Amino acid sequence: MAPHAFYKCNICHMTRKSYKEAAKCEKSHLAAVSVRVVDYVIGPYPFRVVLTFPDGEEREYQKID
Repeated sequence: MAPHAFYKCNICHMTRKSYKEAAKCEKSHLAAVSVRVVDYVIGPYPFRVVLTFPDGEEREYQKID
């Protein structure tokens, strides 16, 4: 039986069949360029934040316990 080589994206950890596909996957993930706090609740950490990405897209995230 021959071994099978797989390549894993270091960001989302999805396996790919080739190094080229894994590298393309890694480059497709965007990192936030800024974080804006929208709301605090009791405690030191924000409850809601808005992240801005390099392409100008903004996404709001909310803490869920």
